[in-house]
Amino acid sequence: MLRITGWVLAAAFAGTAWSQALPPTQIKVIASSDQSNLHKNLERPFWTERLPKASGGAIKVEFSGLLSSGLKGPEIVRLMRSGAIDFAHGVFQSVGADDPTFEGMDLAGLATDVQGARRVAEAYKPVIDRVFREKHGIKLLAMVPFTAQVFFCRVPINGMADLKGKKVRVFGRSLADFVTALGGSTVTLPFGEVVPALQTGVADCAITGVASGNTAKWTDVTTHLYMLPVGWSMSFYAVNQKRWDGFDPRVRDFLGKQMAQLENEIWALTAEENQDGVNCNIGQDPCKYGYKAKMTLVQLAPKDLPALQQIMRDTVVPSWAKRCGAACAKEWNETVGKAVGISAPAQ
Repeated sequence: MLRITGWVLAAAFAGTAWSQALPPTQIKVIASSDQSNLHKNLERPFWTERLPKASGGAIKVEFSGLLSSGLKGPEIVRLMRSGAIDFAHGVFQSVGADDPTFEGMDLAGLATDVQGARRVAEAYKPVIDRVFREKHGIKLLAMVPFTAQVFFCRVPINGMADLKGKKVRVFGRSLADFVTALGGSTVTLPFGEVVPALQTGVADCAITGVASGNTAKWTDVTTHLYMLPVGWSMSFYAVNQKRWDGFDPRVRDFLGKQMAQLENEIWALTAEENQDGVNCNIGQDPCKYGYKAKMTLVQLAPKDLPALQQIMRDTVVPSWAKRCGAACAKEWNETVGKAVGISAPAQ
């Protein structure tokens, strides 16, 4: 994989300059799910190879993926706020119970392509940065996507209407609002518990990234891939603010620049990986990042697109605005709303 290899080599040369200045620093990182391509192709190399090398050995990293750490995801912000963990990756929808502002980053149906997702992210980043800092004692380092969040189903699905009456795994209130509006029932489960739920019929369908479901072998227990784009599992990298403030200024500068580069790399990988994930799930080439499976691909029908947009405008956005409050909705309208041409009720 030449692009990523070149990225790591460039970091090796960069380490020469930094090694003269950085003091020894030990950090602990809880990353994303161990099974994701993000984790395997960019995240693990970044924390375990790039940072130590680029810092000339000054920065040493204790690294764990989410699953191997024993955590489930919704507790990430609370643990960072308390100082129990330093650096962490988290999913905005998963931590939305801690603060409904987080949900505004990735409301179901808000962005149907990766370019739209980045416009939303850039618009809302100043809001998230302030809320993290002022309310939760956390320093935002980066905001990144996974691949398009779609439906992996163990039963035949031919279109949006077929989701009525189905039990669908979700993660977060926004997705739950969307599925309920379709007439489905929701099952909230951590990522690592989805395969047995699908095997036993606890869930008929489950929402996750088109690539994440492949690498986690959801394809072994599902038959139909419904490309209804309900989000991008927008995520963040952050660090406890007190821990960040305690670093040498040179370390903060170094980490900030490295994280900005990682952020751009992840957006680029996601754009490439999105189609690759579809290819892998249905057994077509090229399939670079996953496993070839034999799922039936069901595309979003053009006739269903207006219904998707109506559910977002009439149900998802107003429900979230009610949870978040008038001031929160007003701020969203001034940032994300302007970027996507939608207004949330702010009363």
